[in-house]
Amino acid sequence: MIDNGRKRIIPNEVLLPEVARLISEGHTVTLTVRGNSMNPFLVDRRDRIILGPFTDDDLQPGVAVLARDTNGRIIFHRIIHRNGQELTLLGDGNIRITEQTNIANVMGVMIAAIRKEKEYPCNDRVWQRYSFWWMKLIPVRRWLLAIFRRRKIFHPQMTRITQD
Repeated sequence: MIDNGRKRIIPNEVLLPEVARLISEGHTVTLTVRGNSMNPFLVDRRDRIILGPFTDDDLQPGVAVLARDTNGRIIFHRIIHRNGQELTLLGDGNIRITEQTNIANVMGVMIAAIRKEKEYPCNDRVWQRYSFWWMKLIPVRRWLLAIFRRRKIFHPQMTRITQD
C-alpha cells in the first residue's frame, strides 16, 4: 500500500476482491478508471465507474463488467458475446484482443459512469446508444481509434461516462 499524501494506492489484487465482496453483499462501489483499454468512453485517472450487483440475466452483450478472466487477471471490459455461462469480453479501446470468462467469475457490473464529475446511469438512452453503436463498429474500430488518438477527441456530446 502506498500513501502519496492524499490518496491511498492499493494494488488491484488486494482491492478488487474486497470490491467483489462488497458488491456480493448488495453494495455499490465507485472506482477511478485506470488504464486505456476502455478509451474512448472512459479516460484513465479522470473518469470513475460505479459497480454494483447483478443477476445472470443482466450479463448480456454491451454490459461492462469487472471479472477475472481465464488467465486469472482481473479486468474491466465489455461483454461482446455470451454463450450460456461463457462470456467473451473486449475493451472499448481494443481492436481484437478478447478475454474469456464465465458468469461465476464476474464480480460486478457497471451501473453508472462519472465523466467529468457528471454521473450517467448505464440504463440511460444516451449511454445505451453509444454502447450499441460502438459494439457494431468493431470491424472499423481500428480506424476510429486512430482518429480519436491522433486528435485526442471523442464525440463532443459524449459527456456522460468511467472504469478501473
